[in-house]
Formats: sequence, C-alpha cells, structure tokens
Amino acid sequence: MKLSTYNKKRDFKNTPEPKGKLNSKSKKRFVIQHHFARKEHYDFRLEHNGVLLSFAVPKGLSESPTDKRLAVHVEDHPIDYINFKGVIPQGNYGAGTVEIFDKGTYTPLEDIDVGLKKGHIKFALKGKRFEGVWSLVRTDEPNWLIIKSNDEIKRKSTAKTNLKQDEDNKLETKNSKSKKNTKSNPHSSKQKELITQKPRKAKNPFASVEVKLAKLTDKIPSKDYIFEIKYDGYRIVAFVDNTVKLRSQNNKDYSSKFPNITESLKNFDESMVLDGEVVVFDNDGKSDFGLLTDHMKAGICDFCYVVFDILALNGNDLRKKTIIERKKLLENVMKNAPSNILISSFVKNGKKSFEVAKKLGLEGIVAKKMDSTYNGERDNDWLKIKCYKRQEFVIGGYSISEKNKDLSTIYVGYYKKNKLIFVGKVGTGFDNDQRIELSGKFKNIKRKSSPFDVFVDDEAIWVSPKYVAEIQYAEFTKSGVLRQPSFLGLRTDKKAKEIFLEEVND
Repeated sequence: MKLSTYNKKRDFKNTPEPKGKLNSKSKKRFVIQHHFARKEHYDFRLEHNGVLLSFAVPKGLSESPTDKRLAVHVEDHPIDYINFKGVIPQGNYGAGTVEIFDKGTYTPLEDIDVGLKKGHIKFALKGKRFEGVWSLVRTDEPNWLIIKSNDEIKRKSTAKTNLKQDEDNKLETKNSKSKKNTKSNPHSSKQKELITQKPRKAKNPFASVEVKLAKLTDKIPSKDYIFEIKYDGYRIVAFVDNTVKLRSQNNKDYSSKFPNITESLKNFDESMVLDGEVVVFDNDGKSDFGLLTDHMKAGICDFCYVVFDILALNGNDLRKKTIIERKKLLENVMKNAPSNILISSFVKNGKKSFEVAKKLGLEGIVAKKMDSTYNGERDNDWLKIKCYKRQEFVIGGYSISEKNKDLSTIYVGYYKKNKLIFVGKVGTGFDNDQRIELSGKFKNIKRKSSPFDVFVDDEAIWVSPKYVAEIQYAEFTKSGVLRQPSFLGLRTDKKAKEIFLEEVND
C-alpha cells in the first residue's frame, strides 16, 4: 500500500498526524501504538523500505504461542509516525487518542518483501515491553494472524527478575566462600535474612466486609453531605497487606480478572483495605461499563481503580471514623499512587455537581453524609442520584428469530419476597458476539417452566435465573414493564437472588 492512500484519508489542516512522505533512510525499528478510536485497538508497525508497514491488532500482541491474534493489514504510514502520540480530533479519520505502547528495533528472520508476497513474515522484536520472535501469517488479504514463536523469551520484566536472581545467587556463593562463614558466626545467616528481607506489613484487621450501599433518590440533599461522581464499573474492595486480594460485592475473588490493579497495589508500603470502582475510561474520559466488560473478555489490561474510601490502615479498623476523617487518611496514602490507582474527589455543592454530571453524560452522583461511619447497610447516609435510569435485572429466559437465530431478546425481572417479578423483554444493545456468548451460556441452564411470577408467552426459551444483566431504560409503564430497555452487559459481580427493584427513597 502506498503513502498516497494514507494522505487521501487525512486532512492535515485538522489532524496533528505527520504528512506522508517517503524516507530513504530506513532503519529496522518497530512501534506498537495503543489507539483509543471508535473501536479501541493496537497498531503494530515495522519500518521497511522508507515507510511503516502497518497492521491493526484488535487485542494486541500475545506472548502465548497458542494464541493467534488477528492483524488487519492497513495502509503504509510515514516513518515520522513512529513517534506520533496525541489526539486525533473528532471528525477526522481514526479520531481518538494515540499512545505509544512499545517501541524498539527488530531483526527480519526472512526477506520482508518475499514474505509479503508469500504471506509469511518472521521477525525478532527487541523493545521495552516485548522481546522475542513473532510471525505474521496471511489468511486472506487484508487479514493476517500475528503469532508468538515458542522461543521461551519472556517480557523484559521477567528477564530482569532472572538477572536479579542470578546476581543474588552469585552474592550468596561469594558469601559462602568468605572467611566469616556461618560456622564462625552462627548468627550471620539470621542477620543476613533480617537485612535483605522486606519488612512485613501489618495484617489487616478483617478479611471480608459487607459493603456500604447507597439508596436511590431523586432529591439532592442541600447540606451536611459531600458529593462524588458515580462511576460505571465493578465495585471492588481491595485487601492489601503482604498479599493483594480484590473482592467483588458478592465476595468473589477478582484478583486475576484485573491483574494490572493487583500488581499496582503491591507497590504500597502500607497495609490497607480500600473501597472503590474498577473502570475503563472511554475517549471522553467517562467510565464505560460496556467497554469494561469488553476488555475483560479480550484480556486488555487497561483497568483503573478509582478509590473512594479506606476501611483499614496499617492494622487499624477505620470503619467507626467519619467519611471526612477517612477521606483525609486516604488522601495521604494516595500521594504517590501508581497512575492506574486514582482517588475519587468530592465537592460540597450537590446541585452543581449533578448539573455537570448530566451535561457530561455521566451515570449520576453519590451523596455521602459528612458524619457517616461505614456500615454494611443501605441507609440515608449514602444516597445516589442518577442522571438516567438503569439497574441490574435477572435473566429468566430468551427468544430467537429468523434474523437472530442465536438470540433475539432476553426476558428479565427482579426478586421480591423470593418471587421473580417479570418486567419485560430486552431486544436492543447486543452485538453479534454478545448474542452468541449469551446463547452459549444459556445452553446448559435451560428449563421447561417459567421462573417468573406470571406467564409471559409461548415463544420464550426458559433458563434458570442465574445471570444478571445491566439494563438502561426510559421508564416503567403503568403495567410495570420497562419502556425502551437496552442491554449494557452482564454483571458477574452480583448474585441473582440479591437483585431487587431500586425505588426512589422518600
């Protein structure tokens, strides 16, 4: 592909991207750019023949030889693009934020031009994040697969760890040959252990907690409250001491689901219990639940942990302290936090806070009473005011159609006195992948009778009420059915039996 294709797609008066021109001084460099466009992806580029040979990789490069990732061959980019990062304004081709994810050099392991014709390119990368051998294999133009070779080369972080271990082993061997060995000084090994061992953190005073919940209201309290953004993600309590555990609202272990959060929390010197929301931010800086679930399924680790409370610190239980006192302690702890661990800020003007949230298209705000302590209850101390209507509902059945043979609609409801109350069908908000995924989940939980309190219709395929869906809607009709409902995603952090109808708090 020529640079003319690249230039035709762009108006360089309106985009900061470099203009396409051939560069005869080609080196063997590569770049991986994280592109937060309409569909988030990674761009993989190899410097070759004066241009950047470019591929869009939706899930990014994998380090597992068994994981074949799609790589779409796109137009060649100019060499100057290797250093490009910034924001491509809305209305332009590829609008969104571009960040450099990795950069380095590469070694062709076969002729690139011959490989392009044959449909097989093999190369070795040496970057800050990735090092090893990969291959690009064409299936049908423009679709290729990028595959890691089984060369046993891991990321550089692993290599550095192994190097550190080798140095430690050499030091230990040297010390064992020293005249001051353990026989002449029986306490030397004990002293060495005390010197080299990292001090253990104080153990947290509790290993599980009932999270404090907010009541729904449509009235903004005027005084004695502070106000925060209501984030759109997974409520997670982090237990940090000599290990890190991430627990969901229903006490499931999510430590491996959000590995970058788990690793970042290991950097803190303090032991603590934190309460917050794991989110993924979209191009406008808004937390997006759909984006979060997509990234969880794709294995894209760009999760952020927005912390709004601290429940324990260095072995001390803080739940009896007021929210203001806890916020001050949290602020001190978070001063040197990693970039993906954020603190939720608060204001005292609720009306203005709500107006701004609505203008920005946020889910809503949370009001917290200034003198409130932390109990595992849903009371008037914490209130939530939503900009639009949405909540979780339990899936009790689905239907198919000629157009959507995997899944057309889902049937949803909520629990009231152990009865599953039917509130309607949801037929929008799904993409094809979600329809296939849900259909697959329902295969093993089909049942003959309706789990709902009332008969719905003969078209339904009934399932055991196991899964919880996040649904946005306009309102309830007079007959108690959702109007204009739309599917946002599945919630694995909540139990079906705990789903009730959220009603406005008087």
